[in-house]
Amino acid sequence: MRELLFKGMLVMALCYGVACSDNKSEYEYEARERAVEAAKELIRSNRHDVNEMERIILKAKAVQSEYLLKGDTVAAQAFDASYKEYMQINAPALAQELF
Repeated sequence: MRELLFKGMLVMALCYGVACSDNKSEYEYEARERAVEAAKELIRSNRHDVNEMERIILKAKAVQSEYLLKGDTVAAQAFDASYKEYMQINAPALAQELF
């Protein structure tokens, strides 16, 4: 049950669809860097500690939300895409479970 709750939160937190735009973003590069750092933190975490992983994922979602609050959907989408890409390259088993 706890694992199902965890996966549900992951879906809500990381797969939140943000409409992509053709506009340029002044925060896009920063968002990509912060996404990589957030993904690294999740990869380094104890995978047996669900609370720790949940905290890290929610922290990453909060970072992505900063860009949405600024009205920058391009940066938010860049964060999401970079996070997923880094996870798929550097922790494919974990990425497969999450996404």
